[in-house]
Amino acid sequence: MDMTRRYVMLYIFMSTAFIGNLLVVYYLSKGLTYTQIGIATSVLTVGFFLFEIPTGIVADKMSRKLSVLVGFTINIMAMIFLIFLKGFSMLIIYSITASFGATFVSGSLQAWLYDNLKHLGREKEYRKLMKDIKTITLPLSATTVAIGGILAQLYGFTLPLILTLILEIATLIVAYTIPEYEFQKPERSYLTHTLQSFREIRRPELLWLIILSITVVMATNQFRQFFEPYLGDILAKILKTTLMGALGILGIIEALVKVLPKLIGIRLRDKWSVKAYSLAPLIVPVMTALSVVYQNPLWIIALGIIVTIIHTAFGFNLGIELQHRIPSEKRATIMSIYSMVSALAMGVFYFIYGFVVDWLGLAEARLLFALILLGAGVSLKAGELLGPLRDVLKLNHIEALYD
Repeated sequence: MDMTRRYVMLYIFMSTAFIGNLLVVYYLSKGLTYTQIGIATSVLTVGFFLFEIPTGIVADKMSRKLSVLVGFTINIMAMIFLIFLKGFSMLIIYSITASFGATFVSGSLQAWLYDNLKHLGREKEYRKLMKDIKTITLPLSATTVAIGGILAQLYGFTLPLILTLILEIATLIVAYTIPEYEFQKPERSYLTHTLQSFREIRRPELLWLIILSITVVMATNQFRQFFEPYLGDILAKILKTTLMGALGILGIIEALVKVLPKLIGIRLRDKWSVKAYSLAPLIVPVMTALSVVYQNPLWIIALGIIVTIIHTAFGFNLGIELQHRIPSEKRATIMSIYSMVSALAMGVFYFIYGFVVDWLGLAEARLLFALILLGAGVSLKAGELLGPLRDVLKLNHIEALYD
């Protein structure tokens, strides 16, 4: 089988799950509070901060493929903890294990793919290949998430969790079959390699791109955080049922709001894709505020679709731009540092957000944080429009495609 087809198959198994963000409802069904869920989510993201550097060094100094295989193996262990989840302490164990496994994969997987294509002289195919992968995986993901919601309502959460575990085992098997071409280890020591990678990421063309990314991702995560119980409670009141009784509908809504619109975001024409990238810091927090101002389910679903399209186009373009700006020999470590910094910011956000939701209420917390993040987005756009950030925030790889 062709290498790129194996990567496609790998992403199919890796991106497909039967549970999605309905995990929040799973946690609530286990008697956990929003504060406990916020703390656990914070631990998960802080785990990225703690583990990204050592796992990134494994990828750059030993093997990208080995790093990915180790990560997928640990992910399987984490899923087993999740299936047998009992109480807050086990949720913390799951969060630590899941973050540890994910850090072996983050940065390493894309670096492995990009460098394999580069070895074959096909690196310009990277953008198209990622589009093709998303085109295949997103409809599958939407279907399985919707099925998972229905299965959870009818039979409980154990069945969709076990099906997800089976997919993770298949992911590990496929990854093992993919070659790693001419991997070159850096000659410098671990410490020197890491310090140089830290200096690299402080360059304005990387630093400001990462700050922009963190701002938009935080705004998007704020829209999505506790989205299921927020919308589920509104639906439950209208349908005169409970949150658990609305699981099937929530699974279908998640597919419509968070999965299928990604396909549109990925397939946008370059002109509109770049426009979405540019407007994301403003549009996403505005959509979150509007979801509180008018609490109608159809309105909230429509806003969720817009947010997903905008964020997907933003993340797709930013991810490719980062790959073009990072030197190959430091690719996995720099991507790990980027994930580490982002995880630290998200960890602080989730920790605070869980407490604020229990204190103010879910709707009030959504509005407050939306306004704060809108202010951050306005500041970045002002820097871009007035000149200081214009060159560092533009997408150079789009211009390179047409050279």
